[in-house]
Amino acid sequence: MQRRRLGIDPRLGQPHDVVQCLCGAVPTVCIAVAHRRREPQARLPARRLGCLPGAPPPRARRDARLSDDRVTRPAGMTAANWRAHPYAPWAFRNVAAFLPVATVPAGRATPLPDGRPLDGVDLAGTHVDGLIVVHRGAVVQETYAEGMTAATRHLCFSVTKSLVGLLAELLIADGAIDPAATADTLVPELAGTAFGGATLRALLDMVDGVPFDETYADDSAQIHHYSKHFWGDGEGGVLAALQALPSAAPGAGFAYRTAVSDVVGLMLERSTNQPLEVLVARHIWGPAGAADDAHWVRDTGGRVIASAGFACTLRDLARVGVWLLGLGGPAAASIARGGDRAAFAASGQCTRPGYSYRSHWWIDHAAGAWNALGVFGQRLHVVPDADLVIARFGSHPVASNVGTDALHARAFAAVRAALEAQ
Repeated sequence: MQRRRLGIDPRLGQPHDVVQCLCGAVPTVCIAVAHRRREPQARLPARRLGCLPGAPPPRARRDARLSDDRVTRPAGMTAANWRAHPYAPWAFRNVAAFLPVATVPAGRATPLPDGRPLDGVDLAGTHVDGLIVVHRGAVVQETYAEGMTAATRHLCFSVTKSLVGLLAELLIADGAIDPAATADTLVPELAGTAFGGATLRALLDMVDGVPFDETYADDSAQIHHYSKHFWGDGEGGVLAALQALPSAAPGAGFAYRTAVSDVVGLMLERSTNQPLEVLVARHIWGPAGAADDAHWVRDTGGRVIASAGFACTLRDLARVGVWLLGLGGPAAASIARGGDRAAFAASGQCTRPGYSYRSHWWIDHAAGAWNALGVFGQRLHVVPDADLVIARFGSHPVASNVGTDALHARAFAAVRAALEAQ
């Protein structure tokens, strides 16, 4: 069987003979890699979550770490620099070795059979840690780098937000939470704070108008002080960080902010009297057929981080995408219709034209795609009409994905076109 080799010419946006795609930078040296892996024969045993509704466990009693901590952290890595090179590739796949985590137990594994291969993925210079393409339920490309394997968990960063947004839609559909509920009615500790009067619906679509500076390139931006309550020395976790945010007159329109997702996470926990890790295990991780336990980083107050802390295998992230393809129902319909396109267009998201934002998902209306995005190159791309899922882990040296959005759009479009032409 002759294997197809396709790619993206970044100048023309057209297919050429070697893939330079699904990555963070145009490579200068082409090294074709077609690394196929079958389903691992053994999977990690499921663990109990080890926590009950109510107050989070004290730091001394947090969940035992699994296999990731059997390695030695790189010399020179600290709490201040683990997200920077040269430490990031190791740190992103070993968060349980140096951060407290909860365990989200595996479900009954959904098979991911091999399909007709799609070759020629070039990883040179792209900062890709792992890439998988699933078409019509079968794996047509699977590649790993930077020490990753099919059994390695990788930090998803803000892809976590999309899992929490999906969970919210599922709970809304079940009648477990009212989208019109305000943050302060469910989380009284937020009364009188910047987010207190925001509704769940506005928060899910990030049109609540609360000011929050998320400029990663600016060391003085609020996001850097705020994230100390994730994996730094900020006491009390995100709840304390949210309470400390200065109140200001709300703005208007769409604005993407990490703090919003943490408010949503608290609202979901309070409305159900269940911690997020239990809710995601019950409503997403188990039903999606995850083959391995996931990790979820806890903040300094002991709660899992709704905005950034989920870590899983690449195959299991792809399984979530495949599950979404067949989900149906009001939750999927709510996300698929997208958010306020005019508000999104006015927000300055110049690298995502024609998008909107709905329930923590980036909706590409032209491509008919749902996207979950995380800093440093984490992506889950779901295209229902094409029966296509692309999942990618990365460790790009630049946090923001803005610089690689156009390249990913061309790459994903070329992969889809090649598959549809088979």
